[in-house]
Amino acid sequence: MKINEFEENIEKARINLYNVLAILIVIIPEFFAEIIYTLEESQHNSKLPNEGDAWEYNTELKLSKMNIYELRLMAKQLRIHGYSSDNRNSLIRRIERKSKTRIKWKSLKKYRIRNEL
Repeated sequence: MKINEFEENIEKARINLYNVLAILIVIIPEFFAEIIYTLEESQHNSKLPNEGDAWEYNTELKLSKMNIYELRLMAKQLRIHGYSSDNRNSLIRRIERKSKTRIKWKSLKKYRIRNEL
Protein backbone atom coordinates (compact mmCIF):
# COMPACT_ATOMS: atom_id res chain seq x y z
CA MET A 1 0.00 0.00 0.00
CA LYS A 2 2.81 2.37 0.69
CA ILE A 3 4.01 2.09 -2.89
CA ASN A 4 0.51 2.77 -4.22
CA GLU A 5 0.10 5.87 -2.01
CA PHE A 6 3.57 7.02 -2.99
CA GLU A 7 2.68 6.66 -6.69
CA GLU A 8 -0.56 8.58 -6.17
CA ASN A 9 1.32 11.37 -4.40
CA ILE A 10 3.85 11.50 -7.23
CA GLU A 11 0.99 11.60 -9.76
CA LYS A 12 -0.71 14.47 -7.87
CA ALA A 13 2.59 16.34 -7.60
CA ARG A 14 3.18 15.87 -11.35
CA ILE A 15 -0.30 17.22 -12.15
CA ASN A 16 0.25 20.20 -9.84
CA LEU A 17 3.63 20.84 -11.45
CA TYR A 18 2.04 20.78 -14.93
CA ASN A 19 -0.65 23.18 -13.73
CA VAL A 20 1.94 25.62 -12.37
CA LEU A 21 4.00 25.37 -15.57
CA ALA A 22 0.91 25.98 -17.70
CA ILE A 23 0.13 29.08 -15.68
CA LEU A 24 3.71 30.36 -15.88
CA ILE A 25 4.29 29.58 -19.54
CA VAL A 26 0.91 30.29 -21.13
CA ILE A 27 -1.56 32.22 -19.03
CA ILE A 28 0.67 34.90 -17.45
CA PRO A 29 2.40 35.94 -20.73
CA GLU A 30 -0.99 36.07 -22.47
CA PHE A 31 -2.30 38.26 -19.68
CA PHE A 32 0.66 40.65 -19.94
CA ALA A 33 0.40 40.74 -23.73
CA GLU A 34 -3.27 41.67 -23.50
CA ILE A 35 -2.55 44.44 -20.97
CA ILE A 36 0.29 45.85 -23.09
CA TYR A 37 -1.89 45.76 -26.22
CA THR A 38 -4.76 47.61 -24.54
CA LEU A 39 -2.39 50.23 -23.11
CA GLU A 40 -0.74 50.78 -26.48
CA GLU A 41 -4.04 51.05 -28.29
CA SER A 42 -5.45 53.50 -25.77
CA GLN A 43 -2.46 55.82 -26.26
CA HIS A 44 -2.77 56.01 -30.05
CA ASN A 45 -5.54 57.99 -31.61
CA SER A 46 -5.34 56.82 -35.19
CA LYS A 47 -8.21 58.83 -36.60
CA LEU A 48 -7.30 61.47 -39.14
CA PRO A 49 -9.25 64.71 -39.12
CA ASN A 50 -11.89 65.14 -41.78
CA GLU A 51 -10.86 66.97 -44.89
CA GLY A 52 -11.84 70.54 -44.35
CA ASP A 53 -10.38 73.98 -44.68
CA ALA A 54 -7.01 72.88 -43.37
CA TRP A 55 -6.68 70.33 -46.19
CA GLU A 56 -7.60 73.00 -48.71
CA TYR A 57 -5.15 75.70 -47.64
CA ASN A 58 -2.24 73.83 -46.06
CA THR A 59 0.08 72.78 -48.87
CA GLU A 60 1.82 70.16 -46.73
CA LEU A 61 -1.47 68.36 -46.14
CA LYS A 62 -2.39 68.60 -49.82
CA LEU A 63 0.95 67.14 -50.88
CA SER A 64 0.81 64.37 -48.28
CA LYS A 65 -2.30 62.86 -49.80
CA MET A 66 -1.03 63.03 -53.40
CA ASN A 67 0.58 60.02 -55.04
CA ILE A 68 3.95 60.19 -56.79
CA TYR A 69 2.36 60.65 -60.22
CA GLU A 70 0.39 63.69 -59.09
CA LEU A 71 3.47 65.09 -57.34
CA ARG A 72 5.49 64.77 -60.55
CA LEU A 73 2.77 66.50 -62.55
CA MET A 74 2.77 69.35 -60.08
CA ALA A 75 6.57 69.56 -60.24
CA LYS A 76 6.31 69.75 -64.01
CA GLN A 77 3.80 72.60 -63.74
CA LEU A 78 6.08 74.42 -61.30
CA ARG A 79 9.00 73.89 -63.71
CA ILE A 80 11.17 72.01 -61.23
CA HIS A 81 14.09 70.43 -63.09
CA GLY A 82 15.14 66.84 -62.32
CA TYR A 83 11.91 65.92 -60.57
CA SER A 84 11.73 62.48 -62.19
CA SER A 85 14.70 61.15 -60.23
CA ASP A 86 13.47 62.42 -56.85
CA ASN A 87 11.76 60.20 -54.32
CA ARG A 88 8.48 61.18 -52.73
CA ASN A 89 9.86 63.01 -49.68
CA SER A 90 12.44 65.07 -51.54
CA LEU A 91 9.89 65.90 -54.22
CA ILE A 92 7.45 67.15 -51.56
CA ARG A 93 10.18 69.32 -50.05
CA ARG A 94 11.13 70.78 -53.44
CA ILE A 95 7.49 71.49 -54.34
CA GLU A 96 6.90 73.22 -51.00
CA ARG A 97 10.02 75.35 -51.44
CA LYS A 98 9.12 76.28 -55.01
CA SER A 99 5.48 77.04 -54.20
CA LYS A 100 6.48 79.28 -51.27
CA THR A 101 8.82 81.30 -53.47
CA ARG A 102 6.13 81.54 -56.16
CA ILE A 103 3.61 82.77 -53.62
CA LYS A 104 6.08 85.40 -52.42
CA TRP A 105 6.70 86.64 -55.96
CA LYS A 106 3.00 86.70 -56.76
CA SER A 107 2.22 88.66 -53.61
CA LEU A 108 5.04 91.10 -54.40
CA LYS A 109 3.68 91.63 -57.91
CA LYS A 110 0.17 92.24 -56.57
CA TYR A 111 1.55 94.65 -54.00
CA ARG A 112 3.44 96.59 -56.67
CA ILE A 113 0.37 96.75 -58.90
CA ARG A 114 -1.77 98.02 -56.05
CA ASN A 115 0.79 100.71 -55.17
CA GLU A 116 0.95 101.89 -58.78
CA LEU A 117 -2.81 102.22 -59.03
